[in-house]
Amino acid sequence: MNAPLDLPHLSTPSAIAIGTFDGVHLGHRSVIQEAIAFATAHNLQAAVLSFANHPLSILAPDKAPGLLTTAAEKSQLLEAMGATPLLMPFTRELSHMSPENFITEVLVKRLQVKHVSVGYNFNFGHQARGNGALLQEFGQRHGFSVSIHPPFLYQDSPVTSTRIRQLLQQGHLAEALPMLDQHWPIQGEVIRGQGIATTLLGVPTANLQLDPAKLLPTFGVYACEVTLPEGRVHPGILNLGMRPTFSGLSTSLEVYLFDLQRDLYGQTLSVEPRHFIRPEQRFPGPEALRAQIHQDIEVARQLLSPA
Repeated sequence: MNAPLDLPHLSTPSAIAIGTFDGVHLGHRSVIQEAIAFATAHNLQAAVLSFANHPLSILAPDKAPGLLTTAAEKSQLLEAMGATPLLMPFTRELSHMSPENFITEVLVKRLQVKHVSVGYNFNFGHQARGNGALLQEFGQRHGFSVSIHPPFLYQDSPVTSTRIRQLLQQGHLAEALPMLDQHWPIQGEVIRGQGIATTLLGVPTANLQLDPAKLLPTFGVYACEVTLPEGRVHPGILNLGMRPTFSGLSTSLEVYLFDLQRDLYGQTLSVEPRHFIRPEQRFPGPEALRAQIHQDIEVARQLLSPA
């Protein structure tokens, strides 16, 4: 017996951008902003129809990429743009829905769509048979318009999630951030670590529980900005890696918030890497690492200080 589909619905007519939108990069933003502008001009609800997980995590798990943005991160970025996020779980059952049924049952009946905005390479429905041309054909029948956007170029090449993932994993944060509109959050709940940073290194850090589906940048030390639970942004420095000086066995992300002393256990932080400082390395012992950390902190303070 097939599981029931978890499909969104809206109570008012809408203009909708549709896509996977992993990363909500500049190319995605051009598609989404057009839907928002149309909604504003025609007194419609602006929404983004996307997925909570990457489709390949179901269709070809061995080929599924790490997520630039988890469902929570994507939702927050979309809300900040002024759109209602409609994130569906991508399931095997959903992948079997025909593109025609998707248009009539989801877009027309459940979302009351009056305008759809998609990218040039958008495909949907069973065996990816649906595309922009099919949307336009059905739009003429059902009374909604469709805009199909060409590739968005940055430095003469299309902005894609794949391109950005490669840059982040190669340590090229400065090249990736402009394509992400300078926003790439890594969210996680603060959990108890081993206490090494506080007791041996004199630097109290918040250890984040990471979503296993989240793509992580190259291991190392980064100047960062941290959004606290109340929404305030605070400067800091993060270390991502295996803690080789202490023979770490698992990936750890810990962040030190400058000049802030408070209990953050159990709370969710959003950490945005801003500048790559140095790669991960093994030190001969705690004293050498401690000296390096304090140098790193001074570098991070300078990088994050207002010009």
